[in-house]
Amino acid sequence: MGGILRAFLPIVLPLLKLGQHQLRVLGQRAACGTLQLGANLFQCPHCGHRHWAPRSCGDRHCPGCQAAKSRQWLAKQLQSLLPVPYYHCVFTLPPELNALVLANPRHLYPLLFDCAAQSLLAFGRNRLRGDLGITAVLHTWGQKLDFHPHLHCIVTGGALSPDGKRWRSPKQRKFLFPVRAVAALFRGKFLAGLRQLLDDQALHLADPALQAPAARARWLSRLYQKPWVLYAKRPFGGPQQVVSYLANYTHRVALSNRRILAIDVSQQTVSFSYRDYRHSSQLKALTLSGLEFIRRFSLHILPAGLVRIRHYGLLGNNRRKRGLETVRAILQRRGRAVAIASPQGQDRSMRCPACGQAGLRLVAFRDAAGVLHRIGAGPTPCDSL
Repeated sequence: MGGILRAFLPIVLPLLKLGQHQLRVLGQRAACGTLQLGANLFQCPHCGHRHWAPRSCGDRHCPGCQAAKSRQWLAKQLQSLLPVPYYHCVFTLPPELNALVLANPRHLYPLLFDCAAQSLLAFGRNRLRGDLGITAVLHTWGQKLDFHPHLHCIVTGGALSPDGKRWRSPKQRKFLFPVRAVAALFRGKFLAGLRQLLDDQALHLADPALQAPAARARWLSRLYQKPWVLYAKRPFGGPQQVVSYLANYTHRVALSNRRILAIDVSQQTVSFSYRDYRHSSQLKALTLSGLEFIRRFSLHILPAGLVRIRHYGLLGNNRRKRGLETVRAILQRRGRAVAIASPQGQDRSMRCPACGQAGLRLVAFRDAAGVLHRIGAGPTPCDSL
């Protein structure tokens, strides 16, 4: 991604209408892994060798920087596993809302989170008479980088009773709740929230026709009448498979570096792979102009400060530890327990280029202005260590 932006951004930037936040993100992404952001100085504790490495941007839209955070998130979430089935639900907004969502992400992304979570929690309290555990992750893209806002939710196959004494599981295992009923409740909650925002004049209307109350009422009526898409998957094979699966979604924006196939600077094109789900998930290649590629990528730059991974119910931040301990105690009395395992994978610690041993230590860094900072000390005017 960094190479694409460095190659095409100076050319296409005047042709794109981007805000300051989008420009800042694209600039950070283009500079990632270059000396433009400065450099880190590492020292090997074994042989004493020191070497410089360009600093990364650390931005959440960067696939390279987010890879390590995804692994860290996976390790942390393994501590929250319960020995119960988990279900995967995907809430998708209809395409008629795309323009409005793009113009008002700060209002409508949180509304999407709240309505999806509250719909599931309502069914949990009604059908299972307790609180579910929900982890929700926002995605805004399709395989071709088109705008496709949807929410991935991993839901516990059971609920904790309000008094904290019973764990209630669904009577059947093939599905958690009736899909059409949950979708209808989600549609009603979202459109009610949307109507309130429109009445409060809190939204920027991309379509001027919606400014007329009568036209807006007809538009909302059509949205109420059409069925909304809710995808629900059967239980996962095991609790550890849940977080391993979800880790693929948590720290990824638009596409990963491994999907980029070619960059043709002379033709100003970018080629990347995608899965065609309409044709048996065949792996295909798509070539876009540099302008169109960056335009599509910019659609998925999230507003500053927006939290795209959220937890609800018994996994809510204010009750997570207490709720999990209560459920584990109940299930343990039933003879069900789960061993907390560490994620499997290769050792990714940095190795010394001289002796090959792991354990490099950061001892200093040079910032973007060229000022050298020793770790644990203030800036120094010296040029080398």
